[in-house]
Amino acid sequence: QFSEDLNLALTYEWDRERMNEKLYRELINCLVTGNYIFFTPYDSESKEIKSIPVSPFNFFPDPLAKDIESGEYFIYADYYNVEALKRRFKDKSSKLVGSAVNYTELLGEKEPDGHVDNQVLVLEVYSRDHVTHIDGETGEPVLKFPKGRVTTVAPELGLILEDKGLPYDDGRFPFVHGKDYDVPGQFWGEGEVSQLLSPQQSMNELNNAILDNAKATANMPWIIDKQAGIPKGSITNRPGLIIRKNQGSEVRRDQPPGLPAYVSNAVDSYKNDMEQISGIFDTLKGNSETGVYTAQGILALQEAGQARIRLKVKLMENTLGKLGQMWFDRMRQFWKDDRWMRITRADGTYDFKKLNGDALKVDYDIRIMAGSTM
Repeated sequence: QFSEDLNLALTYEWDRERMNEKLYRELINCLVTGNYIFFTPYDSESKEIKSIPVSPFNFFPDPLAKDIESGEYFIYADYYNVEALKRRFKDKSSKLVGSAVNYTELLGEKEPDGHVDNQVLVLEVYSRDHVTHIDGETGEPVLKFPKGRVTTVAPELGLILEDKGLPYDDGRFPFVHGKDYDVPGQFWGEGEVSQLLSPQQSMNELNNAILDNAKATANMPWIIDKQAGIPKGSITNRPGLIIRKNQGSEVRRDQPPGLPAYVSNAVDSYKNDMEQISGIFDTLKGNSETGVYTAQGILALQEAGQARIRLKVKLMENTLGKLGQMWFDRMRQFWKDDRWMRITRADGTYDFKKLNGDALKVDYDIRIMAGSTM
């Protein structure tokens, strides 16, 4: 029963956050840059758990970090409206002054417009804290912020807006990092672009050579006898041109030489290489392989064609599992009352179910079952 209640709670909360839409958008980041990041805080004003997509260009990890768990610090950079910051940090409001955007690469979808003189660059530094103080009762040195530390600064204004302990009981940095291709020993993953760049560049060079050859051979020179009686410059490429010449003379145009067969073969070879690298084959596009007509044969081809995609799916499911675990930790910490959830049935009708707050006190692991997103 608890498992069913939890599944409903996670589904309900994630539906409110429209996680599917966010995930689809972040998969573009994943395929292009190889990375996507979700920031998962608890908003004390709205009393809701948030899942905020973070551009990899706004996220600065510890250079020695191999993953989120092993890093000593992580910096999240973004621009905020000065009035919003004044409401959030009332004790610093007199010192907060808006300015123009100097780092447009941090804006992402928030493209700058004509009114960018009211923005403040803010860095949120999440770090492990090693500062100790003497405990008044035991006299022993203890960590000041044992769960971690959050320091919020406005570097262009020289202000420390806030310096406090990490507010989450799980003691983990509130970031979940997903990758397209996991590179051992490196924090950042690799995307499709870096994998496909080399064959794409080679194919571009061949395509340019084919276009240059087409331009050069599409207007072959004319061969005209001097005795043909045709004035110089009178032959053009005008459609329907009629040429009058003297009898017994020759006017002809040579046929352009064909491209060597190895050029077109090389283009096909590069296309095949790109299919192998990306894992997108004809069977996944709905095209059947020659000679394969049975349902069992087509299913076998599709199964083999999904091998590379399944690796990406496993990495994504692992990331979603971490996000679900962090989401539940927020529910367990901040949900104090029973909650009613609206459940949508298969026929489109609604039902309501009560989630007992005591059920959230159980400690367990969240996993996304392998292959469930295929």
